[in-house]
Amino acid sequence: MQQMAYTYRQNPLYDRSFLIFRADAPVGDYTILDQDEDRGLAEKKMINLISRLNGSHDLIPLGEVTKSRLLFHRKPKINADDPTEIVFYTYDGKGVSKENALLTIEGDMQ
Repeated sequence: MQQMAYTYRQNPLYDRSFLIFRADAPVGDYTILDQDEDRGLAEKKMINLISRLNGSHDLIPLGEVTKSRLLFHRKPKINADDPTEIVFYTYDGKGVSKENALLTIEGDMQ
C-alpha cells in the first residue's frame, strides 16, 4: 500500500504560516515564529519538511544560506491522540538558540 503524499499551501489567514495536507485533507500547519526570517527561506524549509514527510532525503541545502544550525524539540503529548508539536530553533554559534518555527501535525512523526 502506497503512503499518501503530503503537500502544503500558504495559509490564507496568516502570511507567516503554511497548511500541511495529506490526500487533500488538512493535517497540520507550520508557523514561522522568527519575524526576521525571509519568507523565501521559510518556504524552502517548508519544502524540505514536506520532502522528509514524503520519505525523501533529497533536500535543499540551506546551511550556506543561513549560516546557522536548525535544532528542534518535540513537545511531549498530554494525550495519545493529541497532535505532534515540534518547535524549531536556529543557532548561529553565538549565545542561545532562537525560536524559529512551530510545526503542529496530526499523528506521530517517526
